[in-house]
Amino acid sequence: MTVSATEQFNAKRFFIRLNAATADQDSDLTIALEAAVFRTSAEVAIVYRLDSGAGEFNAVARRSQRPASIPDVGATLSSPTTKWLEDLAAPAQGNPSQDARFEKLPEVIQHSLKRLLVVPLRTAEGLLGIMTLGRFDDTGFDEDAVRVAERSASLLAAAIERDSLQKKMAERKLVERAKGILQQSRRLSEEQAYLTLRNTSRRRQTPMVEVAKEIIETQTLRRSQRQAVA
Repeated sequence: MTVSATEQFNAKRFFIRLNAATADQDSDLTIALEAAVFRTSAEVAIVYRLDSGAGEFNAVARRSQRPASIPDVGATLSSPTTKWLEDLAAPAQGNPSQDARFEKLPEVIQHSLKRLLVVPLRTAEGLLGIMTLGRFDDTGFDEDAVRVAERSASLLAAAIERDSLQKKMAERKLVERAKGILQQSRRLSEEQAYLTLRNTSRRRQTPMVEVAKEIIETQTLRRSQRQAVA
């Protein structure tokens, strides 16, 4: 069946980004990543976290045996590659010069890799990201290496899920604090304060937590100004 131009245009396309300053920071993720590199003889390895709301994969950990030709890379993936990554349930490998699914991944652009293994990071909640292991030559990853990569991916997925839960809890606390400020300063009920936050978020097309941060920062500034005057 022929796909119309409109359908092709509207198909989902993920953006994938590698920022060196972020990816090269040591974190809990680098421990599992380094183990995967050592045991699979990979020469480049990256962990990407999926921001499903923004439709982006962002690199959060990286290890490489050679400096990258370009430190920061961002690329919009094709619709077929986006769909492939969304549905990816098991490790897949190939030569980027021969397989279009791999050709726009940042590490391929940086290093002209000849072999890439992509491993999904999944939990019961769904796809959380991917881990990629690359080689400068076209030597394939054998079954043992793939099994090691899968075990490392399980650890990485658990760490990302933990970090995500911690982030959500921190954001919830900020929203609750902002609601309290609105209730006190505007004499609103809890429901009215929540609706004010939600409606402002929608009107500005800004996450609710960012609106909450603004309210908290404004209150902190006003309090400081009052203390300075006093």
